[in-house]
Amino acid sequence: MTRLLGDFSYYAVCVPVFMGRFLFEVRSEYVSQPLEVAFPGGKIEDDETPFEAALRELREETGLSIVSKICDVEPVVTPFNTVIFPFIVEVDIKNMVISKSEVSEVFLAPVEFFEIPYKIANVDVKLEPPDDFPYELIPFKRDYPWKTGKYEVIFYKWDSYIIWGITARIARRAAQILRKG
Repeated sequence: MTRLLGDFSYYAVCVPVFMGRFLFEVRSEYVSQPLEVAFPGGKIEDDETPFEAALRELREETGLSIVSKICDVEPVVTPFNTVIFPFIVEVDIKNMVISKSEVSEVFLAPVEFFEIPYKIANVDVKLEPPDDFPYELIPFKRDYPWKTGKYEVIFYKWDSYIIWGITARIARRAAQILRKG
């Protein structure tokens, strides 16, 4: 696995597709980011590739194995030092058994629904050095012109579910890829 320069955490997710629909999870109250909508996924262990991690997480959370791998999606790099490797996979949900310790429920939504977001908002990203930052070592001292950025946050509403953030970003990109064939 290619690692980025810096201190990053690495995760992998499966984007499960069943009969033209994405399979989403609602995370259980016992895990981080409880009750949020997500794709099956988690941290990449030291001894596995991103794809192996995605498959392991899919099995642990849903009991599913893939029917076939459709394709890789570009990695997502977040402003909070996280890299996520998504993989679009075909699944058969007949024998699904969700892990209640990780997943409270699952639902399906049509792939084409994710071509047009319900809403897009931007969050400002800026560096804020701590009080003990050595300003005396850099040009312009405390007036240094730090770069800023924008982080796009995408939202979808499907039935009673809100799909947003990284999950929405991955769903939109996966829908674009699948539409192109």
